Amino acid sequence: MNKLLILVLAGLLTVGAVAPVLAFGPVDIEAELPFYSKYVWRGQLALDGPVLQPNFDADLFGFGFAVWGNLDLDDTQGMNGTFSEIDVTLGYELELPLIELGMGFIHYAYPKHQVGGFEVRAGNPTTEFYLEAEANVILSPELAVYQDIDEYKGAYWEASIGHGVALGETMKLELSGGLGLGSKSYMTGYFGVDPDLVPDVKSFTSASMSDYYIGAELPYHPLPTLTLFANVKYTALLGDAKDAVEAAMESRYGGKTSATVFGLGGRFSF
Repeated sequence: MNKLLILVLAGLLTVGAVAPVLAFGPVDIEAELPFYSKYVWRGQLALDGPVLQPNFDADLFGFGFAVWGNLDLDDTQGMNGTFSEIDVTLGYELELPLIELGMGFIHYAYPKHQVGGFEVRAGNPTTEFYLEAEANVILSPELAVYQDIDEYKGAYWEASIGHGVALGETMKLELSGGLGLGSKSYMTGYFGVDPDLVPDVKSFTSASMSDYYIGAELPYHPLPTLTLFANVKYTALLGDAKDAVEAAMESRYGGKTSATVFGLGGRFSF
Protein backbone atom coordinates (compact mmCIF):
# COMPACT_ATOMS: atom_id res chain seq x y z
CA MET A 1 0.00 0.00 0.00
CA ASN A 2 2.82 2.42 0.88
CA LYS A 3 4.33 2.11 -2.59
CA LEU A 4 0.97 2.87 -4.21
CA LEU A 5 0.42 5.90 -2.01
CA ILE A 6 3.90 7.19 -2.85
CA LEU A 7 3.18 6.78 -6.57
CA VAL A 8 -0.14 8.63 -6.27
CA LEU A 9 1.43 11.48 -4.31
CA ALA A 10 4.37 11.66 -6.72
CA GLY A 11 1.95 11.85 -9.65
CA LEU A 12 0.05 14.75 -8.11
CA LEU A 13 3.27 16.60 -7.27
CA THR A 14 4.40 16.14 -10.87
CA VAL A 15 1.11 17.58 -12.11
CA GLY A 16 1.54 20.48 -9.70
CA ALA A 17 5.01 21.12 -11.13
CA VAL A 18 4.16 21.00 -14.85
CA ALA A 19 0.65 22.48 -14.77
CA PRO A 20 1.79 26.13 -14.41
CA VAL A 21 3.57 25.73 -17.75
CA LEU A 22 0.44 24.34 -19.41
CA ALA A 23 -1.64 27.07 -17.77
CA PHE A 24 -0.08 29.64 -20.11
CA GLY A 25 -2.02 27.90 -22.88
CA PRO A 26 -5.74 27.18 -23.19
CA VAL A 27 -5.64 24.00 -21.06
CA ASP A 28 -7.34 24.05 -17.62
CA ILE A 29 -6.01 21.36 -15.27
CA GLU A 30 -7.22 20.12 -11.90
CA ALA A 31 -5.69 17.37 -9.78
CA GLU A 32 -7.29 16.26 -6.52
CA LEU A 33 -6.31 13.83 -3.76
CA PRO A 34 -9.08 13.34 -1.17
CA PHE A 35 -9.30 10.85 1.71
CA TYR A 36 -12.76 9.59 2.71
CA SER A 37 -13.91 7.51 5.65
CA LYS A 38 -15.91 5.25 3.28
CA TYR A 39 -17.03 5.05 -0.34
CA VAL A 40 -20.72 5.70 -1.05
CA TRP A 41 -22.06 6.06 -4.61
CA ARG A 42 -25.63 7.21 -5.27
CA GLY A 43 -26.64 6.08 -1.79
CA GLN A 44 -25.06 2.65 -2.21
CA LEU A 45 -22.36 1.67 0.30
CA ALA A 46 -19.61 0.49 -2.04
CA LEU A 47 -16.92 0.17 0.66
CA ASP A 48 -17.39 0.53 4.41
CA GLY A 49 -13.83 1.59 5.10
CA PRO A 50 -11.27 4.34 4.37
CA VAL A 51 -10.35 5.15 0.76
CA LEU A 52 -8.30 7.54 -1.35
CA GLN A 53 -10.00 8.84 -4.48
CA PRO A 54 -7.44 10.66 -6.68
CA ASN A 55 -8.80 12.54 -9.67
CA PHE A 56 -7.21 14.25 -12.68
CA ASP A 57 -9.18 16.55 -15.00
CA ALA A 58 -8.07 18.46 -18.10
CA ASP A 59 -10.22 20.82 -20.22
CA LEU A 60 -9.50 22.38 -23.59
CA PHE A 61 -12.00 24.73 -25.24
CA GLY A 62 -14.88 23.05 -23.36
CA PHE A 63 -13.78 19.49 -24.12
CA GLY A 64 -12.84 17.54 -21.00
CA PHE A 65 -10.96 14.39 -20.07
CA ALA A 66 -10.97 13.02 -16.52
CA VAL A 67 -9.63 9.94 -14.73
CA TRP A 68 -10.89 9.04 -11.25
CA GLY A 69 -9.89 6.12 -9.04
CA ASN A 70 -10.89 4.47 -5.79
CA LEU A 71 -7.95 3.12 -3.78
CA ASP A 72 -8.97 0.83 -0.90
CA LEU A 73 -7.07 1.49 2.33
CA ASP A 74 -8.30 -1.49 4.36
CA ASP A 75 -8.98 -5.18 3.78
CA THR A 76 -12.79 -5.12 3.87
CA GLN A 77 -13.03 -6.65 0.38
CA GLY A 78 -9.60 -8.24 0.29
CA MET A 79 -8.29 -5.43 -1.95
CA ASN A 80 -6.10 -3.56 0.54
CA GLY A 81 -3.83 -1.10 -1.26
CA THR A 82 -5.33 -1.66 -4.71
CA PHE A 83 -7.59 0.29 -7.04
CA SER A 84 -11.02 -1.35 -6.96
CA GLU A 85 -12.49 1.12 -9.48
CA ILE A 86 -11.16 3.41 -12.22
CA ASP A 87 -13.54 5.73 -14.13
CA VAL A 88 -12.75 7.62 -17.33
CA THR A 89 -14.92 10.55 -18.47
CA LEU A 90 -14.98 12.28 -21.86
CA GLY A 91 -17.25 15.30 -22.05
CA TYR A 92 -18.06 18.75 -23.38
CA GLU A 93 -19.27 21.80 -21.46
CA LEU A 94 -20.87 24.96 -22.82
CA GLU A 95 -21.08 28.06 -20.63
CA LEU A 96 -23.91 30.49 -21.38
CA PRO A 97 -24.84 33.66 -19.46
CA LEU A 98 -27.47 32.00 -17.24
CA ILE A 99 -26.85 28.29 -17.66
CA GLU A 100 -24.03 25.76 -18.02
CA LEU A 101 -24.64 22.68 -20.16
CA GLY A 102 -22.65 19.46 -20.26
CA MET A 103 -22.69 16.08 -21.97
CA GLY A 104 -20.40 13.10 -22.36
CA PHE A 105 -19.60 9.50 -21.51
CA ILE A 106 -18.39 7.83 -18.31
CA HIS A 107 -16.80 4.37 -18.39
CA TYR A 108 -16.71 2.51 -15.07
CA ALA A 109 -13.91 -0.08 -14.90
CA TYR A 110 -13.32 -2.55 -12.07
CA PRO A 111 -9.85 -4.18 -12.19
CA LYS A 112 -9.68 -7.88 -11.38
CA HIS A 113 -7.79 -8.99 -8.26
CA GLN A 114 -6.81 -12.30 -6.71
CA VAL A 115 -8.57 -12.74 -3.34
CA GLY A 116 -8.32 -16.04 -1.51
CA GLY A 117 -7.29 -17.84 -4.67
CA PHE A 118 -10.24 -16.45 -6.64
CA GLU A 119 -10.33 -13.72 -9.28
CA VAL A 120 -12.78 -11.02 -8.16
CA ARG A 121 -13.69 -7.42 -8.94
CA ALA A 122 -15.83 -4.85 -7.16
CA GLY A 123 -18.45 -4.50 -9.92
CA ASN A 124 -19.38 -5.08 -13.53
CA PRO A 125 -17.77 -2.69 -16.05
CA THR A 126 -20.29 -0.43 -17.76
CA THR A 127 -20.67 2.89 -19.61
CA GLU A 128 -23.09 5.78 -19.15
CA PHE A 129 -24.04 8.72 -21.36
CA TYR A 130 -24.88 11.86 -19.39
CA LEU A 131 -26.55 15.24 -19.87
CA GLU A 132 -26.46 17.99 -17.25
CA ALA A 133 -27.60 21.58 -16.85
CA GLU A 134 -26.84 24.06 -14.05
CA ALA A 135 -28.55 27.45 -13.72
CA ASN A 136 -26.43 30.42 -12.63
CA VAL A 137 -29.04 31.70 -10.17
CA ILE A 138 -29.55 31.49 -6.42
CA LEU A 139 -28.94 27.96 -5.01
CA SER A 140 -27.33 26.91 -8.34
CA PRO A 141 -29.99 24.29 -9.20
CA GLU A 142 -28.64 21.43 -11.33
CA LEU A 143 -30.29 18.53 -13.13
CA ALA A 144 -28.30 15.59 -14.50
CA VAL A 145 -29.40 12.45 -16.36
CA TYR A 146 -27.20 9.36 -16.64
CA GLN A 147 -28.25 6.70 -19.14
CA ASP A 148 -26.48 3.34 -18.94
CA ILE A 149 -25.78 2.05 -22.45
CA ASP A 150 -23.97 -1.17 -21.55
CA GLU A 151 -24.54 -3.39 -18.51
CA TYR A 152 -27.80 -2.15 -16.95
CA LYS A 153 -29.59 -0.11 -19.67
CA GLY A 154 -31.24 2.01 -16.98
CA ALA A 155 -31.36 5.75 -16.30
CA TYR A 156 -30.57 7.74 -13.16
CA TRP A 157 -31.74 11.33 -12.61
CA GLU A 158 -30.22 13.63 -9.99
CA ALA A 159 -31.45 17.08 -8.94
CA SER A 160 -29.18 19.11 -6.67
CA ILE A 161 -28.68 22.55 -5.18
CA GLY A 162 -25.81 24.36 -3.50
CA HIS A 163 -25.19 27.55 -1.55
CA GLY A 164 -22.17 29.27 -0.03
CA VAL A 165 -22.30 30.81 3.46
CA ALA A 166 -19.63 33.41 4.23
CA LEU A 167 -17.69 32.75 7.46
CA GLY A 168 -15.53 35.83 7.19
CA GLU A 169 -13.61 37.74 4.56
CA THR A 170 -11.62 34.73 3.30
CA MET A 171 -13.68 31.62 4.12
CA LYS A 172 -17.00 30.28 2.86
CA LEU A 173 -18.93 27.16 3.92
CA GLU A 174 -20.31 25.32 0.87
CA LEU A 175 -23.66 23.58 1.52
CA SER A 176 -25.25 21.11 -0.91
CA GLY A 177 -28.09 18.64 -1.24
CA GLY A 178 -29.42 16.27 -3.86
CA LEU A 179 -32.18 13.80 -4.69
CA GLY A 180 -31.85 10.79 -7.01
CA LEU A 181 -34.41 8.83 -9.01
CA GLY A 182 -33.83 5.56 -10.86
CA SER A 183 -35.69 4.03 -13.78
CA LYS A 184 -37.12 0.52 -13.53
CA SER A 185 -34.05 -0.97 -15.26
CA TYR A 186 -31.67 1.02 -13.05
CA MET A 187 -33.43 -0.10 -9.86
CA THR A 188 -33.52 -3.73 -11.00
CA GLY A 189 -29.87 -3.70 -12.04
CA TYR A 190 -28.49 -2.20 -8.85
CA PHE A 191 -31.00 -3.33 -6.23
CA GLY A 192 -32.72 -6.39 -7.70
CA VAL A 193 -32.59 -9.50 -5.51
CA ASP A 194 -33.28 -13.13 -6.45
CA PRO A 195 -36.85 -13.76 -5.13
CA ASP A 196 -35.96 -17.41 -4.45
CA LEU A 197 -33.29 -16.26 -1.99
CA VAL A 198 -35.15 -13.25 -0.55
CA PRO A 199 -38.90 -13.86 -1.12
CA ASP A 200 -40.00 -10.74 0.79
CA VAL A 201 -38.53 -8.32 -1.76
CA LYS A 202 -40.96 -7.16 -4.44
CA SER A 203 -39.80 -6.65 -8.02
CA PHE A 204 -39.40 -3.14 -9.41
CA THR A 205 -42.29 -2.16 -11.67
CA SER A 206 -41.59 1.53 -12.31
CA ALA A 207 -39.16 4.38 -11.75
CA SER A 208 -38.83 5.52 -8.13
CA MET A 209 -36.84 7.75 -5.82
CA SER A 210 -33.63 5.97 -4.89
CA ASP A 211 -31.53 8.19 -2.61
CA TYR A 212 -30.76 11.65 -1.24
CA TYR A 213 -27.84 13.46 0.37
CA ILE A 214 -26.93 16.61 2.27
CA GLY A 215 -23.37 17.83 2.61
CA ALA A 216 -21.05 20.61 3.68
CA GLU A 217 -17.50 21.51 2.67
CA LEU A 218 -15.07 24.03 4.13
CA PRO A 219 -12.33 25.03 1.64
CA TYR A 220 -9.12 26.88 2.49
CA HIS A 221 -6.90 28.53 -0.14
CA PRO A 222 -3.29 28.85 1.11
CA LEU A 223 -2.15 29.47 -2.48
CA PRO A 224 -4.01 30.72 -5.57
CA THR A 225 -3.60 27.30 -7.21
CA LEU A 226 -4.07 25.11 -4.11
CA THR A 227 -7.24 24.39 -2.14
CA LEU A 228 -7.33 22.33 1.06
CA PHE A 229 -10.75 21.13 2.15
CA ALA A 230 -12.68 19.20 4.78
CA ASN A 231 -16.18 17.92 4.13
CA VAL A 232 -18.97 15.76 5.46
CA LYS A 233 -21.93 14.16 3.69
CA TYR A 234 -24.95 12.24 4.93
CA THR A 235 -26.58 10.00 2.33
CA ALA A 236 -29.44 7.50 2.48
CA LEU A 237 -31.45 5.20 0.25
CA LEU A 238 -35.17 5.74 -0.24
CA GLY A 239 -38.30 3.72 -0.99
CA ASP A 240 -37.94 0.42 -2.84
CA ALA A 241 -34.14 0.66 -2.91
CA LYS A 242 -34.06 0.95 0.89
CA ASP A 243 -36.53 -1.91 1.29
CA ALA A 244 -34.52 -4.17 -1.04
CA VAL A 245 -31.24 -3.60 0.82
CA GLU A 246 -32.87 -4.07 4.24
CA ALA A 247 -34.53 -7.32 3.14
CA ALA A 248 -31.33 -8.68 1.62
CA MET A 249 -29.46 -7.89 4.84
CA GLU A 250 -25.73 -8.66 4.72
CA SER A 251 -25.80 -9.89 1.13
CA ARG A 252 -26.24 -6.35 -0.27
CA TYR A 253 -24.14 -3.37 0.89
CA GLY A 254 -23.84 -4.88 4.35
CA GLY A 255 -27.55 -4.28 4.89
CA LYS A 256 -26.83 -0.57 5.48
CA THR A 257 -29.13 2.01 3.91
CA SER A 258 -27.52 5.23 5.16
CA ALA A 259 -24.05 6.53 5.89
CA THR A 260 -22.12 9.59 7.04
CA VAL A 261 -18.89 10.18 5.13
CA PHE A 262 -16.04 12.43 6.27
CA GLY A 263 -13.36 13.70 3.91
CA LEU A 264 -10.07 15.63 3.83
CA GLY A 265 -8.04 16.54 0.79
CA GLY A 266 -6.16 18.89 -1.45
CA ARG A 267 -6.82 20.22 -4.94
CA PHE A 268 -4.47 21.81 -7.50
CA SER A 269 -6.21 24.03 -10.08
CA PHE A 270 -4.54 25.82 -13.00
